[in-house]
This record gives sequence, structure tokens and C-alpha cells, in this order.
Amino acid sequence: MHQNSGMENKETVTGGSIASRALKHNEPPQLPATLEKWERFIQTERTINDLVEDAHRALIKGEHSVDYRRFLWAVYDEQAVEGSLAADNIESARMIREWAAEADSHELAREKLATIAKALGVVLRRYHASRKERRQMVDGEVVPNDGGTE
Repeated sequence: MHQNSGMENKETVTGGSIASRALKHNEPPQLPATLEKWERFIQTERTINDLVEDAHRALIKGEHSVDYRRFLWAVYDEQAVEGSLAADNIESARMIREWAAEADSHELAREKLATIAKALGVVLRRYHASRKERRQMVDGEVVPNDGGTE
């Protein structure tokens, strides 16, 4: 014998599932007729990381690509153009800021070099091209860092 414990069929009580109720209506609600009537509920602004990515992509394709890539290439201080990865990071950030000033990208043109350098680190990770990731690569594959236990 099946005990109901006082609870009725949920579909009967609530009027059915959302899907079954939706099937009762033949047409979906109308879409806004003009662009002005569309309302975006999630408001997002481009972050500094996005702005730095734009500059990074422009520099990679631009006339200063060779110089810019030289500052990004090293994975050890000994390989760095300025003898330090940190110094090379600042130099690449300087190039980004100069590009922004020339491109009238005022947000980056007034930004601190350290802030741009940090954002560039995020951008490079988006492409799996950070210094750390490339330092841990062998034949194009990242080798996990096991702390030297092997």
C-alpha cells in the first residue's frame, strides 16, 4: 500500500512544471522591435586586461613587433634584454603605454607601468604564453613543476 503522507501530486498543486505550462502557450513573448528598446540587464565594462590585450595584439602585428617581442621572450633573468625579467616587463609595459598614447587610448596612456605590466601578465596567460608557462614547456607541452622531486 502506497502512503501519500498528506502530500498531493505536486503537478496538481502547482499547476505543473514550467515546461508543461509553457507548452500551453503557443507563442513566445514578442521581442523588442528596435535596438533602443532592447535592455541589457548585465552591464559589463572592458577591464584593463582587455585594454592591454588590444594593445598587445596591435604591438605584435605592428612595426615595433620585433622590439616588443624581445622584451617578452626571456624566461630567465640571464636571457632578458635588460638583465631582469622585471625590467623587461616594465619596458614592454612602457611600449604598451606609448602605443596607447599614439592610438588615443587615453585609459592606458595615463596608467602606471606596474599596473600595465601586471595586466600584461594576465593577457599572456590567456594565450598560455606567460614566462612561467613557457619556462615549463618542453617541445611545446607544459611539464608540471613537481618541486624537483623527480
